[in-house]
Amino acid sequence: MNFNINKFDIDKLRKIISYYKKNIKDISLDEIYKIEAIKTFQQNWDINAKDFYEMISNSLSKSKNLLASRNYFPKNMILYFAQKDPEMVREMFVNLFNETISLSRRIDSFRDSCDMLLKQYGNENMSNHYQYLNAISTYLFFRFPEKYCIYKEGKFKAFANKIGYDNIPKRGSFEILEAYYNMCDWVLEVVKSDEELVQMAFSRFNGLNFADNGLHLIAEEIIYIGSRLNLNIESKQKVSEIEDVDLIEEDYKEDVKVQEKDIIKDSEETYTKQDFLEEVYITEKEYNFLVRLLDRKKNIILTGAPGIGKTFLSKRLAYSILGKKDDDKVKFVQFHQNYSYEDFIMGYKPSKEGFELKYGVFYNFCKKAERNPNNKYFFIIDEINRGNLSKIFGELMMLIENNYRGQNINLAYGGECFSVPKNIYIIGIMNTADRSIAMIDYALRRRFSFFDLKPAFENERFMDYIKGLNSEKFITLVEKVKLLNKEIKEDFSLGEGFCIGHSYFFSDEISKESSLDEIDMYIEEIIEFDIIPLLKEYWFDDYDKIEKWEKILRDVIK
Repeated sequence: MNFNINKFDIDKLRKIISYYKKNIKDISLDEIYKIEAIKTFQQNWDINAKDFYEMISNSLSKSKNLLASRNYFPKNMILYFAQKDPEMVREMFVNLFNETISLSRRIDSFRDSCDMLLKQYGNENMSNHYQYLNAISTYLFFRFPEKYCIYKEGKFKAFANKIGYDNIPKRGSFEILEAYYNMCDWVLEVVKSDEELVQMAFSRFNGLNFADNGLHLIAEEIIYIGSRLNLNIESKQKVSEIEDVDLIEEDYKEDVKVQEKDIIKDSEETYTKQDFLEEVYITEKEYNFLVRLLDRKKNIILTGAPGIGKTFLSKRLAYSILGKKDDDKVKFVQFHQNYSYEDFIMGYKPSKEGFELKYGVFYNFCKKAERNPNNKYFFIIDEINRGNLSKIFGELMMLIENNYRGQNINLAYGGECFSVPKNIYIIGIMNTADRSIAMIDYALRRRFSFFDLKPAFENERFMDYIKGLNSEKFITLVEKVKLLNKEIKEDFSLGEGFCIGHSYFFSDEISKESSLDEIDMYIEEIIEFDIIPLLKEYWFDDYDKIEKWEKILRDVIK
């Protein structure tokens, strides 16, 4: 497939490149995490490593939002597969990185293997392996940064629209990836012909292992910036005004062993109650309840349907109480079925000499809080009901209770005296649509207050945001989802805990400045890849109901 230059307005690309050159200092600072991801991958990658899981874990340790985001967890799943069947995953990457085989065959083979692994090792909580074209293109980018760019459909379509290219192949097909790579090559040729850009690349990437001196990465950045830039006002725009999840990564899930989330530290800027209320769609009365509950009980669990922003809220609740964005005082972990007391408190772990006693994440956090009794510390547990809580908390089940804070108990390992400080606050997060909700026993329930969060479709500030996008289709979609939630709520087999949450309707890619075409594309993605797949799980045994709502929702985008 040829990328026909005659179709494009070359002046638009020149405008984008001109903006890029003027703002290269800020852009390079924001994009440095991609360079770190490439360096970390290439420094650790060894296809013949004896411990393949450890090797791939280290190689992808800096990938951050490139391989994980709110509803997209390819790193999580590929590491899970590498734990279960390291030799098969090793062979998958051998084939993927074999440049003597056609790219289409390599991609098909990789995805087919992931389908097999999911079928063999997946459980009831795993409906997807997430090894889409963007994940596979990222692996290729890490391995061969002088040849490949990271594919993202939204970025591709937005940039293509800016430069006048409208021959976009079918989503998810190899042809759309091929078209994207052809577009990258076209931009790359323009980059190579620009002596100033070539010199920028040489100065910026000198000493790094880029066979092309980083020119592919320059082309990647230009495409990203171009996809977000309003060409009519680019001279006035700042880099910070066009940033989205490609540049700033906040909410993404870590590896399947799931230690603490590796969240980029925010600068310690002030963060007030008002800041919270402007970002989170709950009322002031509800916020005051939350703060009082946490102060009285020390432990709360936020419950609610999927997609209502529980994770987002929990972190910002902590910030608002601290009065500033201080991630040093906020710890984030995620429970899962294999999470244990040894991960959480302490336990013997393999070492070169045999086994050694190692402290867990909660133990270390408690010790940090103990050393700073005048400060508040917040321990946030995502998916709290997915772990075996009695096993994870062990003898700390008593110590986390407010009345027993500061009291000592002998730990299971070594008999060490230990207490949970009074200045630690625990925030659990739990989806009410999760069938494993019954795993929280009554002993633990008594130690937590439960706060149920609702979808914000009736919230005035949420509707102001929706109306501010100036899209009748978006408003119509919200109204249809409100009706859908009513039907879900009235369904005896589902109920209120399965309602569609409002966070599905937020994206850093969409704003008041977005074109109607961009918003329409986003609406279609919400319907096709978020809501409809969820409904198919909810009503797997009721085809008529699925068909009915597929038609209602798809009619919105006609």
